[in-house]
Amino acid sequence: MTAIISRRGELLQLIYANKETIALNKPLGCLAVSDPPQSNMYYRGWWASIPKQPSIYHVFDYDLKQWVDPRSLDQIKDQKWSEIKEERETAEYGGFSFLGHIFDSDITSQSRIITASELGADVEWTLKDNSIVSLNAEQLKGLRIALAQHVSNCHSRSRIARQLIYDSESIEQIESIQF
Repeated sequence: MTAIISRRGELLQLIYANKETIALNKPLGCLAVSDPPQSNMYYRGWWASIPKQPSIYHVFDYDLKQWVDPRSLDQIKDQKWSEIKEERETAEYGGFSFLGHIFDSDITSQSRIITASELGADVEWTLKDNSIVSLNAEQLKGLRIALAQHVSNCHSRSRIARQLIYDSESIEQIESIQF
């Protein structure tokens, strides 16, 4: 087999044919060389392995012979903000602690907590781990307040992260920001 490569070393195609057919099928400015021993290689006078892709956003630059992230700083900021919002949502809906127990905090659970606290009756509440705890009217009010504080804390953390993201001046600064 023969590999057709660009002058930059990018593998364009593999062809199995005689020399005349290869010459006819080789685009102008390209080279015909022996096929690579493995996939995911580039040619630089010999076949060299392309390193592991650092992220889904990186593309291999055959001139530089390395991965580059073609996104602008603003695009990276927007992507990081999207990631922070996903983490915020996971945290908000992932449960919260009250009276030493972990309560569900998905949308349905939030609605149930608010409704139960407004009714003011004693209830048996199913926790995140499916165990049951008895709550009186005062504890239900406290549960509603703890839920509100949990949600507020999640949003406060994400607002701080968003500010840090959009104030950042480098990719390294952006990547260091955590929810």
